Amino acid sequence: MLKPLDLIIIVVYLLITIAAGILFGGKQKDTGDYFTAGGQLTRLFDTILVGLSIAATFFSGISFLAYPSLIYQGGMGIMVGLISFPLAWIVLRFWFLPRYLNGDGKHPYDRIETRFGYPVRATAATMFVLLRVGWMGTLIYAPTVALMASGGLSPAWFWPIVLVIGLSCTFYATLGGIRGVIVTDALQFLVIIAGIALTIGYVLWSLPTPLGQAWEGLKSAGQLQWFNPSFDVTQPMTLWAVLIGFTTANLAVYMADQMSLQRYLAAGNVRSACRAFEINLIGVVIVLILLALVGLSISAWYRTVHDPALPVNPDDVFPYFVASQLPSGVAGLILAAILAATMSSMTSGINALAGTLTLDFQSHFRPDMTPARQLRFAKLTTLALGLAATGVAGLVGQLGTIFDIAQILLGVFLGPLLACIVFSLSTWSIRGSAVIIGMLGGCVAGWATALSATASLWVAPATFVGAVVIAVVANAILSFGQVQEVHQKAL
Repeated sequence: MLKPLDLIIIVVYLLITIAAGILFGGKQKDTGDYFTAGGQLTRLFDTILVGLSIAATFFSGISFLAYPSLIYQGGMGIMVGLISFPLAWIVLRFWFLPRYLNGDGKHPYDRIETRFGYPVRATAATMFVLLRVGWMGTLIYAPTVALMASGGLSPAWFWPIVLVIGLSCTFYATLGGIRGVIVTDALQFLVIIAGIALTIGYVLWSLPTPLGQAWEGLKSAGQLQWFNPSFDVTQPMTLWAVLIGFTTANLAVYMADQMSLQRYLAAGNVRSACRAFEINLIGVVIVLILLALVGLSISAWYRTVHDPALPVNPDDVFPYFVASQLPSGVAGLILAAILAATMSSMTSGINALAGTLTLDFQSHFRPDMTPARQLRFAKLTTLALGLAATGVAGLVGQLGTIFDIAQILLGVFLGPLLACIVFSLSTWSIRGSAVIIGMLGGCVAGWATALSATASLWVAPATFVGAVVIAVVANAILSFGQVQEVHQKAL
């Protein structure tokens, strides 16, 4: 059970986060200020904040719970994914960012519309909305269940916790805009690292057996094995699934997700955006390593400490350990860190989705609105999205494996979005209608992969490759049909 000190820490943290989000939001004059900070975050300190914000955005409460669970259950195989980050840096540094920011685009999907027209942009924006609304609902649900398990709370606490998390995020995301989101993201990222480090430190200090003996126990159990070279696509953590799946997913997140693209535009120029991305990479690698150590630490603990009440579901082991083993105060900080991870992703998702509905749809159909009215629409949209995501969280009944759910949700939609971005920035001659066909076909390929026995890490590669191949084939068919039509007219 949580102690009063733990509850005080959690409440104080929530209040500080809300206050920081509002105070640092600044004055917004238009939607450019609200969604991309007018591209003015170019100073070194601002760049550091943007980099930490990118890192915090994609380490949600789901990540906080999923990665220790994966390590606890299956060993270190997932950590092969670290190799994908240098690969992503090369692509972004030398290909993507110079092309994406070397233009007159002010909003994330402007480049898509410039290349292919509005229908392709609208299709991409719709996919992004579907992706992030479902993701945000799951995002609130997962840590809510973890907090209930940690505190030994009854089901009656479910909706109060959901409402506190969802409404808190919605409140300061609505008032603070992207500046407030970025500042609070950076704050939350530091809390995340502190919480993880405290968990590891406590286990190492309190472990009843010598560290060397615990290490040998993990080694003999196979939990320190990194490489599984199997080509079986049904196995979840093979070398190839992790390398190919993680690389594709990372490229999609950093190149096609509006939550990343917003921050590159806020950075203002290629140099600042590259620097922010590099800071993000450092932060991501640190957190991944720390989360892996959490999983190993908990595994070592329960190999030496017998607990008949230990949960069977590996997703519940970390919250249970926090509640049953950590001292008062430390447990509260860990739970605050889980909330930090959730809130940083939640607010970024709300802001990015509001940007999509405002800039990808409302601005197209109502271009005559004044900047002030457009800003008011953006804030109302932010509020509505936050409330909608909070409601969706209450409807999520069965999450299954948290990691698998996240991979499927991301993969099905981000793979086609990555294909669209690659087409829009390349010199490849392809029709917009073919790109739309490819994106829709990629989604179908992703759901087919997700519903099969194939491991969830293969969903993103399947949707990306499927979207590219279908788009190329569709373009060839459409081009052939046009040639035939011209030929017949000539005759």
